[in-house]
Amino acid sequence: MFNAGMQITRRNFVFASLATPFAFRTVTNLRRSEPWKNEKFLVAKVGCGGMGGSDLSEVAKHKSVEIVSLCDIDRRQLDTLMKGGKDEDGKAIAPKYASVAAFADWREMFAKMGDKFDAVVVSTADHMHASIAMEGLNRNKHVYCQKPLAQGAWENRRLAEVAAQKTKLVTQMGTQRIATKWRRYGGKLLRDGVIGPVKEVYAWTNRPAGWWPQGNPRPAGTDPIPDWLSWDLFLGVSQDRPFKDGYTPFNWRGTIDWGTGAFGDMGCHMLDVPFYELQLGTPLTAYCNPVKASADQFPENESVVLTYGPTPKTSKDGLTLKWFDGGQFPNFKAIGLPDGWEGGKQGEDVVKGDGGVILVGEKGIMWFPIEHAWARVFVDGKAVDMKPEDLGSSNHWHDWVDACLAGKKDACVSRFEKGGRMCESLSIGAMSALDPGKKLEYDAATCTFRNSPEASKMLKRTPRAGWKVENL
Repeated sequence: MFNAGMQITRRNFVFASLATPFAFRTVTNLRRSEPWKNEKFLVAKVGCGGMGGSDLSEVAKHKSVEIVSLCDIDRRQLDTLMKGGKDEDGKAIAPKYASVAAFADWREMFAKMGDKFDAVVVSTADHMHASIAMEGLNRNKHVYCQKPLAQGAWENRRLAEVAAQKTKLVTQMGTQRIATKWRRYGGKLLRDGVIGPVKEVYAWTNRPAGWWPQGNPRPAGTDPIPDWLSWDLFLGVSQDRPFKDGYTPFNWRGTIDWGTGAFGDMGCHMLDVPFYELQLGTPLTAYCNPVKASADQFPENESVVLTYGPTPKTSKDGLTLKWFDGGQFPNFKAIGLPDGWEGGKQGEDVVKGDGGVILVGEKGIMWFPIEHAWARVFVDGKAVDMKPEDLGSSNHWHDWVDACLAGKKDACVSRFEKGGRMCESLSIGAMSALDPGKKLEYDAATCTFRNSPEASKMLKRTPRAGWKVENL
């Protein structure tokens, strides 16, 4: 068993495995000529509440999957899954996993169960994604990890690199919207070059406004730690701080130590297809203009500008990405869109709700909504009459399982090699808020800002003592 102060290294893994009669079972599994034909695909789940509950439910629905281990820092989540309980309306909830092994500490789960599962699904707070996902890769497990793939630029880069080296492992970042017919159609329009080389991208979301707090100072004092919460395990790689009510299970998203703010959180769902289709690399510069900034939380709302060098899909001068959140929006008319382009009340809700993306090309302008609406193209201020092509939708979670079973890592559209590179950009945009009002120069070789040591600390973090993971 690993204790809280033990570092997870290859040496520790080998030592733990020698004491286990079924050591390295998963490595053998990966070499099967007909993978999992006559037995279950065994999955461990880390983080079981909120989106973690959705991930668990969706993966478990696959006919080939068997959940063999659950891990959560919140004992209430585990108790409900294993013992049952009551929902908010008082209705009984039947236990679903009464006989499954349960843990509070994912390190202990890997140490005790590492030879008993084939894959791990990670749905924790952002700051713990990289460590758990990387430990899965280190132990030759297939990995599904919620978005954003990791909090810092360096962590995202390393996950992408290590996943690429693990040729028999299948990975997927949890951006389930990318599997919908709406986003597939928008991607096809970009591949077909309908608007020509792209020179500007505008993206926006209403979050965090009304979703989670941002822009506030660090709360003073401390509150009693609830008996159901493993606070030290929540902190994980982040630096120690006293517990305060409200930090978890949801409001951590706006805190710099644990989240990525609105940019890192929603940018994954909005910018994934444009990022992949335009073949964007790492930004050259980043600039943040915040409102109500704080040393502890991301801004209450902000606009961020990232610049990119040219690719075969952008203008010859490169591309500028402009991001808005927390109630700020682009100037749609100045971009070149006609009045009323939102398409009525329903369309307006789609545009100004979760948000969307506008791409400005040399031949036209494209509105790319997050989902539930088709992409639209405008030329010379007028909408182009186009019949959307329904390319179908799929189950993003099952796409990953099926790819694992077939041994086809490239079948996953959000595999770490792609998602990690995009999330590196999102981390740069998010962390530019730590040195606002300054044009920050990104050094892709070191994953830091050349002219901002302060903001660079969160691009390439130093984990808390005892939480170092191999390859990070």
